[in-house]
Amino acid sequence: MAILSALVVALVACQPTSVETGARATFRDQNVQIASKADFDATRFAGDWYEVARFPGTRGCAGARLHFEAGVNSLRRTARCPDGPVSILDAAVSPLGRLTLAEGSETHSVWVLWTDTTYRTAVLVVPDGAGGQILNRTPRLPVDRLRAALEVLDFNGFDTEALVFR
Repeated sequence: MAILSALVVALVACQPTSVETGARATFRDQNVQIASKADFDATRFAGDWYEVARFPGTRGCAGARLHFEAGVNSLRRTARCPDGPVSILDAAVSPLGRLTLAEGSETHSVWVLWTDTTYRTAVLVVPDGAGGQILNRTPRLPVDRLRAALEVLDFNGFDTEALVFR
């Protein structure tokens, strides 16, 4: 019986870190409580951003250059993909840094988990863990802010080892 128990423990330990939820993988432990940025300021967030890391399967192209324009309780996101295509999405901004992106007739929730105090680096995620990004105002992310972004993701239950860096 002890051998069987050890085998079960060993097999569980070998499982992949992403968990399938229906048709989508999730990179977040659903047992960990998640919190978005309570003092999110869309006006300070507006401007140019570079995607420096993402979880596999995150919507949109990898390595995009993003531009956000702030409106009244809204953001417009323009994404320029490295291979040329441009996409524009509008997002309603709710309190606590919670965005609702409209893509055709579908809507998607994206939460701002964190920005540094001067809005140079940001962490955006899909709250169920199906995707997320680390954004920075420049293509190169300093180590101190990278560590902070990774700590925020880890604290909120995300598997930071699954991130793909550009």
